[in-house]
Amino acid sequence: MWISFHETGKMFIFLEAPTTARWEQSAPIFVLNITLRKRQGAMSESTIEKNKTAAPEMHWRWLPGMLLKPRKTIQAVLAEKKAVWLTPLLVLSALIILAVLVAAPIQRQIVQSGSNIPENFQYWTSDEQNAFLQAQASQTSPLFLYVFPVLRRVSGYWLIWLLTSSLLHLAITLRGSRSSRIGASNLVAWSMTPFILRVLVEIFVVLFARRLVENPGLSSLLPSDAVGFKAYLRSVLSSVDLYYVWHIILLLLGVRTLSGLSKSKALTSALAAVFGMLLLLGIPGFLGALLSGISTTSSFYFF
Repeated sequence: MWISFHETGKMFIFLEAPTTARWEQSAPIFVLNITLRKRQGAMSESTIEKNKTAAPEMHWRWLPGMLLKPRKTIQAVLAEKKAVWLTPLLVLSALIILAVLVAAPIQRQIVQSGSNIPENFQYWTSDEQNAFLQAQASQTSPLFLYVFPVLRRVSGYWLIWLLTSSLLHLAITLRGSRSSRIGASNLVAWSMTPFILRVLVEIFVVLFARRLVENPGLSSLLPSDAVGFKAYLRSVLSSVDLYYVWHIILLLLGVRTLSGLSKSKALTSALAAVFGMLLLLGIPGFLGALLSGISTTSSFYFF
């Protein structure tokens, strides 16, 4: 047996045999097996590399960059062709859990002290009063103080990211852009960085002022007992604050680079997506007011 290498890089194995055709036919079989094994090994290695790069990457240095040098950081985000949206959403989710843990003892104290009893409670019937007090007693359980608020708020922010990025991608695509869906997801996720500051401010208010955040955003412009369209409008205004405006500005800074459209087309597409998302944000608080009779000051941002 001897081994020979061809100019193409293939390795040939030759087996010595007396004169039988059986051994002469076996050599190509060995050559074929070796070639196929090499090709399969190369394919498996490339598949592993693709799987490794499929997961979203973490970029912690971009968090302060979005606040201090937003234009430069946004360009770095949009230069990535893979998913890099996980970092701001992960930090936001962790802070929401911390905010719920900090606010839970104060919420329990409010319920137990009866300070949230509605007006004209003394004029309610005894059955209505008992039903209200029983419902309030259940609000002090860990399920209502910790589990439900965390699930609502975390899922709310992730849903905002998903819907806003979908609306933005749809809007710029209809105007002629050929940008990728991943690019829109990355831009929207990093433009939500101001919401991290919003949650941090909420945590500090609860810790030092020992009170919960009430009437968020511009919801105080309308009365808490508003009904009908005013109740829906109050729920929409509860989402509009300095941090939401900051989020819009960051989105506008990057949408032109993302879409490759003209300035007017890019800005109008982004504003249409933001306006559509803002209309959707008013639905949860409005439905909650209709079903439970509470004030419509809550949205996906505050619960």
